[in-house]
Amino acid sequence: ARQDRSISIITWISICGVALGVTALIVVTSLMNGFRDNLRRAIAGSLPHVTVFAWEDRLENAPQLQKKLQENPRVVTTAPYIFKQALLAGSQTPKGSLIRGIDPLQEPQVTEIASFLRDEIYPINPPTIEEQQELSSKILARLDFAKSKENRQMAGIILGASLAQNLNVLVGDRIKLISSEERVTPIGNVPRIKELEVIGIFESGISGYDEVLAFVDYRLVQRLYAMGDRVTGIGINVGNPEIAPEVAEEIKEVVDLYLVSNWAKENKSIFQVMELEKKALFLILILMVVVAAFNIISSLIMLVVEKSKEIAILKAIGATDQSIRRIFMIQGVTIGILGTFSGITIGLLICWILQTFNIIEIPPGVYPGGNRIPILIDWFDVSVTALCSFGICVLVTIYPSTKAARMDPIELIRYE
Repeated sequence: ARQDRSISIITWISICGVALGVTALIVVTSLMNGFRDNLRRAIAGSLPHVTVFAWEDRLENAPQLQKKLQENPRVVTTAPYIFKQALLAGSQTPKGSLIRGIDPLQEPQVTEIASFLRDEIYPINPPTIEEQQELSSKILARLDFAKSKENRQMAGIILGASLAQNLNVLVGDRIKLISSEERVTPIGNVPRIKELEVIGIFESGISGYDEVLAFVDYRLVQRLYAMGDRVTGIGINVGNPEIAPEVAEEIKEVVDLYLVSNWAKENKSIFQVMELEKKALFLILILMVVVAAFNIISSLIMLVVEKSKEIAILKAIGATDQSIRRIFMIQGVTIGILGTFSGITIGLLICWILQTFNIIEIPPGVYPGGNRIPILIDWFDVSVTALCSFGICVLVTIYPSTKAARMDPIELIRYE
């Protein structure tokens, strides 16, 4: 009875081991997927899926080119943009910035900038969806250079969260934009300087963007840099970011005079590293399942030794090797099924808890997409995890079940 009890305990330990391995796999892969998705959304909030651009800002006739690009059925919307370097001076030391000139009406349809606009630096409580829509509409309307002139208001600028923090300015403060374009004065050439009002904060959660990006109306940039009607390029939204590389290749054939790029190409190294990390973690965590599966081997071998008399009797009354093997394989497969499905259930439950409740809070500005750990359950990953776990459990039952099937009944009962 004691031996039976010890075998039963080892069996439950085996089930728990497999379940823990599967749980760890599901939670970790869901975290990696969530982080990747949030990072992609943060990049899409700052950059279009596909860009058509010209060196030295020599892209002319932007409206005509937009119409031509929208002839492609996979192009959803387009918007002009300008990239310029400038020096921004606040109450602290001036900081270098990358000025992105945008059309306040068209840009929200091409990028997800509206999701990342704030009225303060790193707010403690992120706004709700309705509050975010209202806030972003208000900020983008205020950014409109033509309306500002009509209302006799100072032109507005949206600063990246880290950039605003480094300049020590808040929404409502004024800063000076010092452009590289010079103007002729009686005392010589001096840079063009424009005083702007900070009307909003851009918080993507990606430090490389939030530290340098600032947004203004592209028509103001054209005036400051004496560009006429020229722009840097056209941003394109293709709906699904995953098809951006394919659409970019199609667009290349249509616009021979300009260069074409896409968000995946521009951020290739980041996503390659993340994919490599995910694969490495998957292999490491699979080893946990393998270790747990070895408990199944020990459990079955002990069961074979304990039940040797019963095996001998079954063989003596006509049981075949195949039927004996099947008995022990069913035992191992049952452990595998119980462990795998228990692990999947617990893993999905943990993911739901992390999604629903604010258990682990992340400081604002550290993680793309907010202050909560992102979770994205990929059912393909869950299926692969279940198949790997079940497959390992089936494989490790082969040796003990074969050993039981090959036992000689005469040798087993000779001394009984």
